[in-house]
Amino acid sequence: MKIALQLYSVRDGISDAKSLLDALKRVREMGYEGVEFAGCFGTEAEELRECLEGLGLTAVGCHESLRSIDAGNIDEMLDFYHRVGVENFVCSYAPVGTGEELEHLCAQMERVKAKAEKLGMRTGYHNHSHEFKTADGIRPIEKIAACCPLELDTYWSFVAGEDTGAFIRNNRDKIGLLHLKDGSRDGHPCAIGEGAADIRAVLEAAGDVGADWIIVENDNPVPDGFSDVKRSIDTLKTTFAQFL
Repeated sequence: MKIALQLYSVRDGISDAKSLLDALKRVREMGYEGVEFAGCFGTEAEELRECLEGLGLTAVGCHESLRSIDAGNIDEMLDFYHRVGVENFVCSYAPVGTGEELEHLCAQMERVKAKAEKLGMRTGYHNHSHEFKTADGIRPIEKIAACCPLELDTYWSFVAGEDTGAFIRNNRDKIGLLHLKDGSRDGHPCAIGEGAADIRAVLEAAGDVGADWIIVENDNPVPDGFSDVKRSIDTLKTTFAQFL
């Protein structure tokens, strides 16, 4: 498995196009082989692609919230990320507390999926914990997985009370990407190896289903994004090296 980084983890060091390009270099120097974008800060698609190719980084994915998808021109968004070389267009968050909200999300993901496939791109939905809560007899995560691949955030499934290893194995055909994150049971993320999540079980399951990528993310890095994600990759390459 290769290791990528969700760039939201180092957002405290990115404010414009120059700092984004600088961040890509720093991330590559740490040993990450891919990235997932959380905004491109006005950088031109061709400049981003050239930077990625020069560094040997894969643009594994990008995140856009349902709110952004609703408000923006999805054709322009997909075209931009396609020109960057992004492989997976992922919805990062959506409210699904009501049947109406869930139906809206699924309809939008079906629409995005059809457009993305024409460009040779895949789509996905990145969960938090609320998608695992049953409402009106429906568990949203199951309906979402029926309309588009999941980018399973293995920490938030842990917070939701799931046996994440079993979930990965039981849904291998519905999971496109995996987010690897650590933290406490009550919803406070941290660097890999510094929390209560069963990282070993997740990596074992990821290997069992043939996952190509593990995408590291930390919603609340300490003391800053770059030092936090450096600790994460160092731990992965030492403590968990046999799974990579």
